[in-house]
Amino acid sequence: MKRTNLAWVCAAVLLAGCAAVPPRYYSLAAPADAAGRPAAGAAVQAAEGGLRLSVARIPAEAERLQLVVRDPARDPAVQVLNDSLWAAPLGDQIRDALAGEVGRRLGAADLRRLPDAESRPARRIEVRIDRFDMVWGRFVALDADWTDRAPGADRARLCRASVRLPAAGGVASLVEAQRRALDRLAALIAGEASDPRADLQGKPGVSEFGCT
Repeated sequence: MKRTNLAWVCAAVLLAGCAAVPPRYYSLAAPADAAGRPAAGAAVQAAEGGLRLSVARIPAEAERLQLVVRDPARDPAVQVLNDSLWAAPLGDQIRDALAGEVGRRLGAADLRRLPDAESRPARRIEVRIDRFDMVWGRFVALDADWTDRAPGADRARLCRASVRLPAAGGVASLVEAQRRALDRLAALIAGEASDPRADLQGKPGVSEFGCT
């Protein structure tokens, strides 16, 4: 699913050279405060345990350098924006956004970023993104399922959620709404992990949620 960074950079250069106007780059990373630190205390102290979160799949139509948006009022309804590009591979951005927020909420270190990761017990979460939609002037939609295996657990739990948030305005508003949708998904993943008995159905923007 992943492309090499070199291929990503080469594609960006080629597209930028062909574009009529300089492209704009967008990121799903959490905004930083004035001192350049991640907002909302996203940095997590390394605990004895940790988190291994991976993204196994994203929709094929979204897995490209350009942003893809939908506009039901136009033909074609799906538009590839050659002047609006992701700053890094989308799958990597989704993984980093989810791992950062889930880790922050659980107080668990992202073991992908630690040199001694193999020696640490870990909660293993594998996410599959089934829908990653941005619809002009209307909403963003994020559908996902994931497996969650706690350290020492006999079996993994399987969960699914659908998040839909309003998004007015242009590309920047769509990207920001999708970032908030990922935060909402991370809250569901962390909430289920910390208390499997919690009733998380009916949270704002969440149209479907359940685990087995």
